[in-house]
Amino acid sequence: MSITIGTHPNNLATWILSHVEALQEPLRRTRGEVRFVRYDDGRRTTTLLVEETIDVGATGSTPPIVAQAQDLDVVYLAASAPHPDPGGIVVPADSPIRDLAGLRGRSIAFTVGSWQTHALAVAVDRAGLAWDDVTIVDVPATARGEDFLAAGTDAWLVVDPAYSGLRRLADVRVVAPTHDLVRNRSVFFGRGGWVREHPTEAQAFVEAVTATEAWAAAHPDEVASLLSRSSRGGSPETWRAALATRHWGVHAVDEDFLAEQQHAADLFHRFGVIPKRITVAAAR
Repeated sequence: MSITIGTHPNNLATWILSHVEALQEPLRRTRGEVRFVRYDDGRRTTTLLVEETIDVGATGSTPPIVAQAQDLDVVYLAASAPHPDPGGIVVPADSPIRDLAGLRGRSIAFTVGSWQTHALAVAVDRAGLAWDDVTIVDVPATARGEDFLAAGTDAWLVVDPAYSGLRRLADVRVVAPTHDLVRNRSVFFGRGGWVREHPTEAQAFVEAVTATEAWAAAHPDEVASLLSRSSRGGSPETWRAALATRHWGVHAVDEDFLAEQQHAADLFHRFGVIPKRITVAAAR
């Protein structure tokens, strides 16, 4: 038996797993060959699953919802603890934007199709705005502080290490911190047909990322050094500061998680981000 895992640096558990051989050994002993497909943009995960390039992967909240709305066969496997990453919706310190309602008629830069789409949907809904009230500018998944600044927008939806990079370049202010918008979990999921045919391997993957997060919590210096060498950039010091407040841990899909995802899916449909209503629990 074998398993092919998609990994990108915006998902820390799979990225760390793919770089630390000792963490792979239990998976290899029980499941045989373990392969990793590395890429920079987590939004590619669902395409790689459908193409059968990978069997399992991980992203934020948005991609599996979009996949379901496109009638793609994906299955939720697990979710992480919430990630209250430093940053959120950020504006220049002298900006007239003082609250979420101030985004009306303004522009904001973020990685469209990532968990940040979920965060903006919550912000727009909370402010009583329409989706088209805000002009959206897409930036790469590995955008750094200078890329956000170069976007020329009125606001940014940005977290570390890019947030720390932005702060070094400009005097900025947080309008809505990450944890006030979304719980920002990592979502682990797989190609439906493969998961149904290989439940033991799918469970082994969940056990591997669970063990990886436990290891990472106990080895922050090693993790910070590893991530500083990824395409996301950031110094080890920046990563150590970000990781100090991170909530590590992976748990089974439960009703609270499904409710979070369903709320996001309902917002996406209302705002036209996805073409139809979906029942998130159908991908359980």
